[in-house]
Amino acid sequence: MGNLIEESRRLSYQNFGRRINFYYTSNFFPAISLTGSSCALNCKHCGRKLIERLVPALTSSELVRVCLNLHKNGSTGALLTGGCNIDGKVPLEPFLDAIQEVKEKTGMLLIAHTGIMDYAEARDLKDAGIDGVCVDIVGSVEVTREVYGIELYPEDYQKTLKAFEKAGIGNISTHVCVGLYEGRLSHEISALDIISAIKPSNVVVIGLTNIVGTPMENIRINPNDVINILCNARLRFPDTHVSLGCARGKGGIRSEIDKLAVQSGVNNIAVPTPAAYAEAKKLNLEVREYHACCSLLPEDLPLTRVDSNPVLFKP
Repeated sequence: MGNLIEESRRLSYQNFGRRINFYYTSNFFPAISLTGSSCALNCKHCGRKLIERLVPALTSSELVRVCLNLHKNGSTGALLTGGCNIDGKVPLEPFLDAIQEVKEKTGMLLIAHTGIMDYAEARDLKDAGIDGVCVDIVGSVEVTREVYGIELYPEDYQKTLKAFEKAGIGNISTHVCVGLYEGRLSHEISALDIISAIKPSNVVVIGLTNIVGTPMENIRINPNDVINILCNARLRFPDTHVSLGCARGKGGIRSEIDKLAVQSGVNNIAVPTPAAYAEAKKLNLEVREYHACCSLLPEDLPLTRVDSNPVLFKP
């Protein structure tokens, strides 16, 4: 693992410099569920609980109202997400006019968590003015069958990514969840293979989080597994942003992942722990902070804070 971390860090510093970006969302960049707490699936790792925590907007008019209110109160953007239908899609089509209206009236940065899409759907989303897309990539039909309860094949994900690319969506942020299958490595390297069908803007690595009340609430991921995939993503995509997403376990596991991720030369970390700041300081990295989702690239965002000698603080 040591050699892998060193090579990943070397490539990162070579292509991006000795810099790391820390992202914070909260009220600055909230997530909005277009389905409320409803989802046709009942995935073992989520059990519909993740979307219950989000800001609901169930109709086009409600989405416009919610976004205008958020913008008025200082939000610079939002993640549009929600539950999936039985085909593994987040139902974005009824909200296309609302997305366009919000963009025209506020200029907010809007990114969409899409699920599976075809070219026509991707083109419509692009025409509505979406700034970027987030898509979870699972490298095994067995994992989607066992965890999602539906069968999605590598070809489904490849077609989705190519549809985004053909539609001209500038920011394609791919997500790989480590430990999705009972906390063990299974589909993740294959997921990176699928992503290589395009040139992604960002490869976001996340980790299974043990959510109380789900069938996986007692499962813990191994921090080394997360770092293994993070480093492999760097080696596979040396000049692409590699990010550590907000979902990555709890407590000591999360802190250990953050420490190792900074050592690995990760570009971006969402909601970093004090361990991330401590390691950045130890490595004398320039820290830049942004109020946004880590799916967005630093060059597209207003800078919040720069510190070449970071100090610990409670976010």
